[in-house]
Amino acid sequence: MVGEKYEMVEFKLNPESLRDGIYILSEINNEFENIYLKVREYENRIYSAEELKKLPFASDTNSHKKEWDLRSKSFLRFKDYFNTKKGNLNILDLGSGNGWFCGQLDKSFAYNFFCVDVNLTELKQGRSVFNSEKIKFIYADIFTADIPQTTFDIIVLNAAVQYFPDLKILVNRLLNLLNDTGEIHFIDSPFYSENEVKNARKRTFDYYRSIGFPEMETKYFHHSLNEFSKFNSEMLYTPNSIGYKFKKLLSINDSPFHWIRILR
Repeated sequence: MVGEKYEMVEFKLNPESLRDGIYILSEINNEFENIYLKVREYENRIYSAEELKKLPFASDTNSHKKEWDLRSKSFLRFKDYFNTKKGNLNILDLGSGNGWFCGQLDKSFAYNFFCVDVNLTELKQGRSVFNSEKIKFIYADIFTADIPQTTFDIIVLNAAVQYFPDLKILVNRLLNLLNDTGEIHFIDSPFYSENEVKNARKRTFDYYRSIGFPEMETKYFHHSLNEFSKFNSEMLYTPNSIGYKFKKLLSINDSPFHWIRILR
């Protein structure tokens, strides 16, 4: 709906839930955060404030620069998409981590950004680095937190859907949080054909065992592209496209992940 004007629904956060700059909407559970941060530290994905400010445009010293170079292309595509929107939007970044995605978008758009995660450590880092009145950092279990329905214009899961076990339950919950013209976007996450899921699970299991964190296997999930057929979904970018294959022939790298949009 290019150029359509959206009517914003205000999302009021109770000041009494604010602790150290983070709105706490759910009981804090450190189980996932503890193991997740250990894995990120092992993989050298704990970033300094200086590096965080740059993402996804990683510095040359970033050990994951090649990966971030691809993610920056996904980000720029999404930023261009935002340019088609009008009005003062409410944006939910679910599984936001340290909030780099909203931190970058906030430089160009005067929207209301809500970074939601169950990783308190990364939320606190994001709050200290991206100290903007337009960005709210929220600790919340999206399934149990008291969030009003029809609150958001756009919900983004950026490299985050793999931490949710059931795609159908997740999407149905998020649809309730969208306004009538709202959208859900999945970017920078792997999706598989039905035949690929079993092998993908084995690769994940083998990887986490090889680095000494076998318990992480029970917290990382694999979703098939076929699961989106149950919803009003559309691919906005696909690595199977002719354009993508042509770029590969020219040795031009781009994101290997689908960008999928769901409308109400």
